[in-house]
Amino acid sequence: MPLRTAIPCPGCGEPLVRKPGGKCPGCGVAVGQHVQAARDREERIERIVAVVGTVAVVAVFTMTAGLGLLEGIAAYAGAGALMFWLARKTF
Repeated sequence: MPLRTAIPCPGCGEPLVRKPGGKCPGCGVAVGQHVQAARDREERIERIVAVVGTVAVVAVFTMTAGLGLLEGIAAYAGAGALMFWLARKTF
């Protein structure tokens, strides 16, 4: 489930919580295109993280196929830590 990010108003910098009529309630600047661009950017980031995560799981699975339980757990923990570090700005 994606998290809602606070999108700042391009005019006054206040977080856009609600946008009546596609305008900032504080300063009245049109924010429709700005909000859509920010949402598109977040969606691209989520897709990239999903693809990299899938590749990491498949790679770890193939590399740990012949290892024991503890080595496999350590490898998956390392891959999870790497994904968290790579995607830390999206949380």
